[in-house]
Parts: sequence; C-alpha cells; structure tokens
Amino acid sequence: MEKKSLKFGLVGILVAFTILPVLILGGVGTFSIIGYANNVRMNELSDVSKSKAGMINTLFESYVAQATALSKMDTVISSAKNGNTDGLYEIKAVGDQNPDIYDTLIIGKDGSVIVSNLNQQTDSFENFSEDDMPAVSGVKWWECYGFDSFFVSHAIDADPDNKTNVVLGYVCLVISPEAESNLMSALSGTYLDENAHLALIDRDGNAINSDGNVKVMKSSEVDSALVSESGKIFDEVNKESSGGIYTKKSGKFAYAAGSISEAPSWAWVGITDAGGFSSFVSKTNIIAWALIVVSALAASAIGFVIVNRFVGNMHDILKKIDNINFDDGIASMRFDVKNNKSELSMIQNSFNEFLDEVNMNSQRYRAIANLSDNMLFEWDFHKESMYVSDNIFTKFDIKPETAALANGRFLDSLMSEEDADKYKRDINALLKSKDKMSAEYQLQTKNGATIWASVSATVICDRLGEPLRVIGVISDIDNEKKMELQLSERASYDFLSQLYNRSTFIRMLKGELERRGLKKIGIMFIDVDDFKFINDRYGHTVGDEVIRYVADTIRKKVDDRGGFAGRFGGDEFVLCYTDQEDIANSEQIALDIIDELMVGYTASDGQLINVRASIGISYCPDHTEDVNELLSFSDTAMYFVKKNGKTNYHVYVPEDSESGEYIDPEGY
Repeated sequence: MEKKSLKFGLVGILVAFTILPVLILGGVGTFSIIGYANNVRMNELSDVSKSKAGMINTLFESYVAQATALSKMDTVISSAKNGNTDGLYEIKAVGDQNPDIYDTLIIGKDGSVIVSNLNQQTDSFENFSEDDMPAVSGVKWWECYGFDSFFVSHAIDADPDNKTNVVLGYVCLVISPEAESNLMSALSGTYLDENAHLALIDRDGNAINSDGNVKVMKSSEVDSALVSESGKIFDEVNKESSGGIYTKKSGKFAYAAGSISEAPSWAWVGITDAGGFSSFVSKTNIIAWALIVVSALAASAIGFVIVNRFVGNMHDILKKIDNINFDDGIASMRFDVKNNKSELSMIQNSFNEFLDEVNMNSQRYRAIANLSDNMLFEWDFHKESMYVSDNIFTKFDIKPETAALANGRFLDSLMSEEDADKYKRDINALLKSKDKMSAEYQLQTKNGATIWASVSATVICDRLGEPLRVIGVISDIDNEKKMELQLSERASYDFLSQLYNRSTFIRMLKGELERRGLKKIGIMFIDVDDFKFINDRYGHTVGDEVIRYVADTIRKKVDDRGGFAGRFGGDEFVLCYTDQEDIANSEQIALDIIDELMVGYTASDGQLINVRASIGISYCPDHTEDVNELLSFSDTAMYFVKKNGKTNYHVYVPEDSESGEYIDPEGY
C-alpha cells in the first residue's frame, strides 16, 4: 500500500461524512421516484404477461391431456403390446386435428417406433430416454424432421384402469411451433408497447420467441438476452410458490416469468425494453444531482486541505515502521520526540518503549537458543522465512533460506528418502491439526556421519485459527537411541547361542505367517541327542560349547536366505525357512545338518565331540496355519525320530499326534 493511503483514507472519511446527508436526501428522493415508476411498470408487465401466459398453460394442459387419452385407448394399448398398427387411426386423428402436433407416435418401452403418423422415424424414437421419459421435454434436435422442437409423452399402461404400472410403451406428440399453430398464436403480438412480447424458455436455455422460431443459438438482441438470463430465470421460477411470478430488471431488458404447471421443463417469459421505465423522471433529477456533485467536490477539496495539515507527522511514523528490519536488529530504530505534550508524541514514546521491549526479547531469545544444547528453528508463515539457532550450523550443513516448511522442506535434505517422506507427512499432519508433533529421524551431519535426532514442533495460530508460526526443537538423541536399540536387540537374543530367544522367534514367525500370501513356510525342530550324557561326561563348559557349535552350524543354513533360527531352551533349536527353494529341499538340508554335526568339533580340552541330533519338520499351510500348531507338529515329528532310533529327520504326518508323547529317557 502506498504511503499516502492514510491521508486519502482520512480525506475520504471526512468527505463522506460531509456530503453524506446531501447524498442521502438526493438519493432517497431520486431513487424513490425511479423505484415507484419501475414498480408500476414491472407490475404492469407482470399482470399482462401472466394473462397472456394463461393460454400457454391451457395449451400445455391440452397436449398432456391428449397424450394421456391416447395412452388409455384399447387400440393404442394393443399396438404397444403386440407391435401392430391397431392404434394408427387414433393417433392420426389426433395429429390431424391439432395444428400444433407435427407427428404422433406409439413407441415401445425400448424406444422402438411402432406407429408414426408421418412414418419418418423408422427404427427408434430419436430422443428416447430409457431412464426417464418426461411428460414434456425441452427443445430437442430431430434429424428425421430437420428442425428443433419438443415432445409430450405418456406411458402406456397394460391395464390403465387398475394402474398396474406395467409400462408397455409410450405415446409421444412432437410439437412444432409453426406460424399457424395455437402455440404461436398465444406467443405472437406485442403488448404494453412495441417492445414487449412473450416467449418460452426450457431448462437448457433454448427459447421459442414471438416469430415462431426455436432459438438454440443467439440470433437477435432479444434472443441473446433471453438465452443469457434463462438459467437464472428458470431457477427463480422454480423457487416461487404455485402461481408466483418472478420479475427482474437486468441490463437493457425487464422480465416477468412464471412456471407452466404441466411442463416442469418450461417457463414463460414476458420481456420488454427497460429503457423507458425511468426515462420520464430522469430529466427532473438532473439539476438536483448537479447541485449534489458541486457540493461533493467542494467538501472533498476542503477535507483534503484539513487532513493534509494534520497527517504529515503520521507519515514519518509509517516510514519509520516500514524501515524496521528485525533481522539486522532494531536497537537503533527510535522516534525523535519533539513535543511531549501532543497526542502524536505520546504515540511515538509508546512505540519507542515497544521497540525497546521487542529488541530485548529478541536478544533474550537468541541467547537462550545459543546456550541450549537443543537446536531451535522457527518458520514465519507471513514472511515465509526460517530462523535457526547458531548451533544448528555447527552440526548440520543446512540452508534455512531455501526452507519452505509449508511444503515440508527443511530437514528433509539431511535424511534418507524414506525418512524424508515420513518427515513431510509429519509436517503436513502438524499443519493440518494445528497442534504439535514429536518424531525421531536419522540426519546426516557435516562430517558425513548419520545420527538419531528428535524433532518436536508446535503451531502458533492467530485468533482466526490460521497458522502464524511453527516453532520447533531438534535434539541429538544418537547415544540414547543406539543404547535403546542395543538393549532391544539384546533382549531378543539368547545369550549363549546368539540366536533368537523363544518369544522373539515366535513373534517373527507370526509376522511371516501374516504376510506369506501364497508362499510356503517350513519349520525344523532340532533336539541334540544324549545332551545330558555330554554334560555329565565332559562338564557344563563343554556342554555350552556344544550349544554354540550347534547354533553356528544351523545359523549357516538360514543366513542370507531370508530364514532365521532360535533356541527354545536347553538343547532345543528351531529354524524357519521362507525361501521356496530351501523349503523344497528341506529334507536334504536336514540330512546336511545331521551330517555336519556328526563330524564334530574339538572342545577346549582337546576332546573330539561328535554331536547327534533329531529333526522334526512341518509346513505351512500343508499342516496348519496356526503358529502354535506349526511348532507343535514339528516338535511331535522330532519326538517320532527320538522314539525310532534318533539321529534322523521326519516330516510330520497326522498319525504322529496319535502315537503319544515321547518321554526323553535322559530326563533332561
């Protein structure tokens, strides 16, 4: 806004209040006379147009009545039912007797033409609507007739007396407003003066005017006005109560319009040149308005001189305010107060105090930001600018001048693509909820390292609820996060074997079953044979080495192949296979495990320990899709091996569950 806008605003207010009484008196007098004249003229147009429109209403009622009567004749019903020409005489008689009816037809419920007075529609009714045949249509173009017109239709009921609602077809009357038609007679002629005449418009803005032509395109000044106003006129007519008239003066023309009860797709419109409505009173107001204009100009000149003398100092204040730059500091921005007694000086003093307080708050804010380990940022929606604390530049290579937080741009340049997408979604959710957010992301530091950071932000809104600022804090949580991940990882593994513990294995197996789709999953339950004997003979230290040896052996069978392994306790191990090729070769893999364990290893005391194992196998979905049952079945299959000689494998079959639980003779 220009600096002189205040001056002109005050001049405008002064002038407005100076000439307002004159304008009110002159305006009320002038517009009262013009309004009265317009109302008289508009009422006259409305009354005469409504009277002439009565004939149009009657004509549309007769069209609908003729279609209704034809639909109930036995011969017409026979034609619609049997597809014959029994009703030709009746429809021909109606068409020949009424000059408004161009063609009369009987059509089937599928739109096929059964009988036509003119026989020009050979196959199907050109403007048939399967969903809805209107009682009276709007203007339609007819290829078979070569002109625009509308039609009246009535359903042919199989039993009209009992109203079975079994529609056999339709009676259709094609209405053409030719010069000798009754419709044209009702529309023709002028009234009130040589400019007023009657017209019809349909819902799509097509008009039938006083010369009997259907005007789909604008062809004259009157037709152009009708087409441009038709949508508004039609909407307002349908809002009026039954029998109500809608009147309007728009541009060069005045309108009086009303609905046609039998034809919801049509409305009648009386239209006339509105130029003469108020011409007879215009001359009498010229002198009065000349005096008003002179008075207004004089008052404006006086007001401008008065305001110009008193707003000069206000301009200086506005210039000072406009030159304030918060980024460069505002400590030096002060007003030179010359007269402490004036109201203007009081305003300047108050503003000086305000600037001092803002400057102090700004310095306090920056000091707190720089003293804190946390990194602060603030996005200003009005200025579309980003403030960041200095310690952010120490850790990250970031350019706040390119930030646009409204689009999620700021920290995203420091993130992986996945984290950047999540960050943008979080920012968009924050701006939508206008509340607060807290999330964790991995950010790349200046030295190329990737650290974990916590980002918390909140939105400050104005009194209308629109965002003013987003204030946020970035905290380095890398050490805490990594420790948390380590603890979480340790809690998931068995300490001795470094395989998944029982609860982790079952949780991961559930996840695999939920997302497997049509793929198979294989489970191996492995139990070390005679493990109690190894512990008793060689000691628990060697026993622990055996556990680690078995774990290392089976881990090799799933590493880098999508599977995973776990220890359920003691000498029990479980493997999950998701690779379809591995599942197909699971029996061979079981034999390989048995053979590799049999090779044995040299214990810490020099003893060669040959390890034997029994393996049970089950599959999902072949055996079950339930986690517990799947593990139980592979366990049962393993017990089958134990009962039948040990050191082998067995694929579960339902009969295994009926043979009773295996009891380890070692009692371990």
